[in-house]
Amino acid sequence: MKNIVAFFAAFIALGLVAYWALYVFGKIEGVTLSGHGVTAMVIGLFFTLVIGFGLMALLFFSNKHGHDDQVHQLYRHDDDKDQGQ
Repeated sequence: MKNIVAFFAAFIALGLVAYWALYVFGKIEGVTLSGHGVTAMVIGLFFTLVIGFGLMALLFFSNKHGHDDQVHQLYRHDDDKDQGQ
């Protein structure tokens, strides 16, 4: 149930941000973008999203397959030594 609530909260937040962005871009006057500018902006946005999604996918992949366990065990071992002294 908490996952569904979190999903809808994130979806609503994304919608509000999109609405705000469209509102702000609609209020800008005197600034024009050529076709090349729009193309560059779309390509930049696309690659930014690809990098963001790719890094998040690597994070989840690493966590799921246990690649982080060795580091977590190292820090737990150090914490246990500090508490024992």
